[in-house]
Amino acid sequence: MAKKSMTLQALRGERYFRWRGGDVSRLEGLTDAVMALAMTLLIVSFEVPSTWMEMRSVFEQVPVLLICFTMMVMLWFYNFQFHRRFGLENFYTVVLNAVFMFLVLIYVYPLKFLFTILVGQALGGERGNPGDIDGVSMMVIYSSGVVAIFGVLFLMNLHAYKHRDILELDTAERHLTRATLREHAIHMGFGLSSVVLALLASADRPWPLAASGLVYFGVGPAQGFAGFASGRKLRATLAREAEAAKAAMELE
Repeated sequence: MAKKSMTLQALRGERYFRWRGGDVSRLEGLTDAVMALAMTLLIVSFEVPSTWMEMRSVFEQVPVLLICFTMMVMLWFYNFQFHRRFGLENFYTVVLNAVFMFLVLIYVYPLKFLFTILVGQALGGERGNPGDIDGVSMMVIYSSGVVAIFGVLFLMNLHAYKHRDILELDTAERHLTRATLREHAIHMGFGLSSVVLALLASADRPWPLAASGLVYFGVGPAQGFAGFASGRKLRATLAREAEAAKAAMELE
């Protein structure tokens, strides 16, 4: 029975985290609307094609849309997860959430612009060579957006963790909250590294500019390692608690 109950809890949310958020609030509804608007801005420049060349041009942009859409969904999920886990809607949370929405709307443009160029270069299209591009400014703007957005998510989760006693977070929930903070910190760290590398680039030393983009390939391995280590530590902690509870029951 316990196993079935745990499985049902996992299907409804998270296995080791009791969701404290109730029905979708007006704040969440507004956030969802803003995220939907941001996703709309990704394709708003496209018109219904009237020729085969126009149709082909639209489909050439599918990889760009897929990358941008995936990133938007990831940001939406982080925000959704926060509200489901903690259900916080005090003034501090509302302000941070408003900043998050504003940053997402601004972030759409450098996100789409950057990946349009990168995918264009990979496919050998005209979009990969806009001509008047300032690579340093582009990477600084893009990476600053990464740092800012994940910084806001970090502050939101940190605010919840500071109130862990009031929220009655158990051992597993506290561990997962700290893991989420590390996850956002990793994104911030790579974004900040990208900014620094881009600013170090010059006409005589162009390699830092290339490195400022390539550095993001390290996000996946870093997050994977952190997630593996965190999951292993969580399972070990829960196992010790279970053994301690079993020993206490035997003593009784």
